[in-house]
Amino acid sequence: MAKSNSAVLITGESGTGKELFAHSIHNYSSRKDKPFVAINCAALADNLLESELFGYEEGAFTGAKKGGKTGLFEIANNGTLFLDEIEGMSKNLQFKLLRVIQEKEIIKVGGDEMIPIDVRIIAASNENLGELVENKNFRQDLYYRLNTLPITIPPLRERIDDLYLLIDDFKQEMDFDFVFTKAAKHLLENYTWPGNIRELRNCIEYLGCLGETIIEPEMLPQNMNNLFKEKIKLSSYSEPENIFYETAAVLNALEKRENPAEEKLFQMNLKIKRFFYLKQK
Repeated sequence: MAKSNSAVLITGESGTGKELFAHSIHNYSSRKDKPFVAINCAALADNLLESELFGYEEGAFTGAKKGGKTGLFEIANNGTLFLDEIEGMSKNLQFKLLRVIQEKEIIKVGGDEMIPIDVRIIAASNENLGELVENKNFRQDLYYRLNTLPITIPPLRERIDDLYLLIDDFKQEMDFDFVFTKAAKHLLENYTWPGNIRELRNCIEYLGCLGETIIEPEMLPQNMNNLFKEKIKLSSYSEPENIFYETAAVLNALEKRENPAEEKLFQMNLKIKRFFYLKQK
């Protein structure tokens, strides 16, 4: 895939690392020594996005810079252009992007000269573009052009095997050195990570700033810690989704050894039979 020049469409929830994946494709391609340029299509108004992508000639509109401006297509020439949140692009710009992909040339805003370009397009979306096409909210012809090489990045909760690899990378990047107790690990592994890799990175940065060498459940970010406490408080033996949190509580009690494990669990309103059930897990 990296060696190809075909368009790539990356889909996945927000925070799953779509831009990092796009950058990796570029770095392993024959264009790796050329520019990698990224832009968020949903972050700019239609006219601003058009001038950013295509550039403009001097006097093209009120406020245009003297001498005009070079657009991102030209800046990324012979390299890769990453279009994030492509679903935020208007139908008008979708049509112009389709023409660029087909004809491999652009026209600056306010210009009349055809400028040849050689750019690989990698687009990304956190929505299902196929459904947007069905609902007439995205051009079908552009969708098929972009979807030549489709990639779906699963959310972090579906690839927990990557969790500690990512944690180790973030710790090394930020020069942090700490370890997790078994109870803390259990919570990390069973947390749903709604913010995906972005949330995990923020979590590791927060924990590193605590200056602790051993991380326990109560040291986790407040939203995770509050969820842990709430689940323990409201847990029921008939609610299997709470087993993860109860198990973490058991592990935490056993590791601290402040009291006999049975007494500790009793203080947390856990039935003794539930303890032996969880202890076998």
